[in-house]
Amino acid sequence: MGNKRAGKILILVCVVAVLLSGVAVGTVRVNAAVRNRITGTKSKGYVYVDRTGTAVKTGEIRQAVDFVMKNSSRKYKTRQRLRQCYDALVKYSYFHMGTEVPTARNIRSCARYMFSRKRGNCYYYAAAMAYIARVLGYDSRVVVGGVTARGLYAPLSDHGWCEIKIGSRWMICDCSMQRAHQDQNLFLVAGNKYPFRMRRDKTYVMTVKKGRVTWK
Repeated sequence: MGNKRAGKILILVCVVAVLLSGVAVGTVRVNAAVRNRITGTKSKGYVYVDRTGTAVKTGEIRQAVDFVMKNSSRKYKTRQRLRQCYDALVKYSYFHMGTEVPTARNIRSCARYMFSRKRGNCYYYAAAMAYIARVLGYDSRVVVGGVTARGLYAPLSDHGWCEIKIGSRWMICDCSMQRAHQDQNLFLVAGNKYPFRMRRDKTYVMTVKKGRVTWK
């Protein structure tokens, strides 16, 4: 009886220790102190942990984590790492993917294609950048609409870009236009400072909660 009771007490102590550490049995919960950032080691691998303390295992998030770890330095602050990743993504090839404008249902496939093939159009840049920003701890969204750099009376072409929340403001990161206009700075630009005429048709916001990624 004494041994059985001691065994039950030991099991209870172990379960309590696990719960206090933030790791739940049978789930992907991690240490309670880790929130909204990439964690891990080179030997064991890296993972993004959302605001609920859950490790996110979706393919596009994992691709974004890999991209961040390969293209930015951990010794720099988050904003600097975001810039390093932006510059790296801009180097990916522009590739005409047709005229279909993405919806909330296929933004993730745009990002997946961009990360794996290293090419795409404006929507693919925007989707990939949104995932990169998310795993670095920023709220992000994809905007679709139109843009032109050809003057006041030129028609606007269909276009998509990423926006990242810095403090209380949403800032534009436009990788595809950056490729075409290297003399401009299109990294974290306020909407009223964006140098070209644009039109906003639809905004898709990424939400990550309890390991799930949704777009609305």
